[in-house]
Amino acid sequence: MTGFVRALSATDIPAGQGRLWRHGDKRIALFRTAAGVYAADNRCPHQGYALKEGDIRGEVLTCAWHNWKFRLTDGQCLFGGENIRTYPVSVRDGWVYVDLTDPAPEEIAPELFASLLEAMGDVDTGRLARDTMRLNAIGMPLTEVVRTGVTYGATRAEYGWNHSLATLADCLTMASAFEGALSTLPVIQGLATVSRTEVRRPPRRQPEPADVLREYGSADAGLAAFPALVDEERGDEAEALLRGLLAVGASRAQVRHAFLTAITNHFLGYGHPMIYCQKAFDLLDRIGWSEADTVLAPLVPAITWSTRYDRLPYMRRFLRAWRDADLADPVSVASPSANPGQPTTAVVKPELRRVLLDGMPEDAVAGVMSAIRAGVPVPQIIDIIASVAAARLGRFDLDSDTDDTKDAGWLDVTHTLTYVNALRWAWSANPGPEVLRGVLHAAWFVQWTARFDAATPSATVTPHRGSDADAVLKAIRKRDPDQAVALVKGYDGPAAPLRTALTQAAAEDNSTASIMVAHVVKTTTAAIAESRQAGPAPLAAAARFLAAPKRERFVYQATLDAIDFIQGRAKGDGEA
Repeated sequence: MTGFVRALSATDIPAGQGRLWRHGDKRIALFRTAAGVYAADNRCPHQGYALKEGDIRGEVLTCAWHNWKFRLTDGQCLFGGENIRTYPVSVRDGWVYVDLTDPAPEEIAPELFASLLEAMGDVDTGRLARDTMRLNAIGMPLTEVVRTGVTYGATRAEYGWNHSLATLADCLTMASAFEGALSTLPVIQGLATVSRTEVRRPPRRQPEPADVLREYGSADAGLAAFPALVDEERGDEAEALLRGLLAVGASRAQVRHAFLTAITNHFLGYGHPMIYCQKAFDLLDRIGWSEADTVLAPLVPAITWSTRYDRLPYMRRFLRAWRDADLADPVSVASPSANPGQPTTAVVKPELRRVLLDGMPEDAVAGVMSAIRAGVPVPQIIDIIASVAAARLGRFDLDSDTDDTKDAGWLDVTHTLTYVNALRWAWSANPGPEVLRGVLHAAWFVQWTARFDAATPSATVTPHRGSDADAVLKAIRKRDPDQAVALVKGYDGPAAPLRTALTQAAAEDNSTASIMVAHVVKTTTAAIAESRQAGPAPLAAAARFLAAPKRERFVYQATLDAIDFIQGRAKGDGEA
């Protein structure tokens, strides 16, 4: 009878009713029926109400609050959505004994993972959270939980990589900012975002892996062909080639280089493909290269079908300057250790920041190229661009985000910071002329988004000295952007608590729409990463974004857009 613990006298359990019995951290509901005595967890999985108050008919227990029904013999849910745990019972000498032995992790884990997948398919956030917590409690690494979420989301993403997968990748990173059970919060947020985004979608059709050696002659030739297939929008061929390259053992570095070359051939999709590429490879660093086909194959359509922004009318001046720039020659002086300490850099760096912050679009390329030729290392140029991106978030016109007559909002300007952070990753992993194109894209991007600055900049927020990181979190929760910025700018405590406070603000579900959750998470993640290079400015920018009101009236906005559509008014055609 190992594992059996004496609980109550059988006579202390009224026939047809339940009694609560506590043992350690367990709360067990005991029921006596004509067939015998049964034991189950007392907490209903639906909303946590006490099952001991439930109604018993035969061997079926009905929760008194919301009518969920469970079979007492094995805990099977007969009406509702989730089983309950039951325990073996023995009655000896008038006493009820309950076997409290917990199943081995390897025994229960498959069942929990299967339940987690069901919860994601049903968009059952409560069950999703409970299964994640249960897996965490039995010692399952969060990387394994996220792997399950990636497998679910990546195979269903209709057009390939999207915000939900990027959010899940960032949430896994954010989990390290928390201790104990709360470390599951960001992961649950990420899983819920994937669940809501991919609800009821079937697995995406994928092309079979190409026979690289037969079709291209060698892996090197296949890698060289990949960017052209993407550029020509031959998406199925590009995805088949990628899958074939992975099958023949193309290395992480080779595949990454092919992706970055394809991505920087244009300024794609308002920066999304570069951001998704960073998240995909970061994710693979955590869950293992063995998942490369699952994670990277959906990245191909996301890149292939992205808008070529450099073909849009407002980028023509930049495009001409970009084409005139000689990117191959400056790379020799663009390495991280090139020409340190040249006297001209002291002048060039502040001038570049001024040009990008308040200059004209055609100045972006010239400013970056001048800095490179003056010996400013590319990582330092990225630092300058990042500082301008943070300034854009600080200058953003808060009123415009709640003005339904305007197309632009917070999401348009936050992309500058997340794109620059992804670009920093790209340069560190693959320095060269391909990624240098992305640096020029970023320079244009932070300059062009000056149009989202407030027409009349508000007075500079005065730093509020202190070391209480929780005060920053409270200011964000109160939706007080000026106070949040003042506290971050004046924060003089250790960095870790402040980063944790911002991470918690991002992980809390203060936004209702998945697209908003995604941008809150990725902007905060990028700001924390950039603060390691640029100090508190990106953190203050993220705090302002987190605390500010945000437009989430998507049905109302869709109605206004539909009115314009019916009346024949098109965006971008010059009509008033």
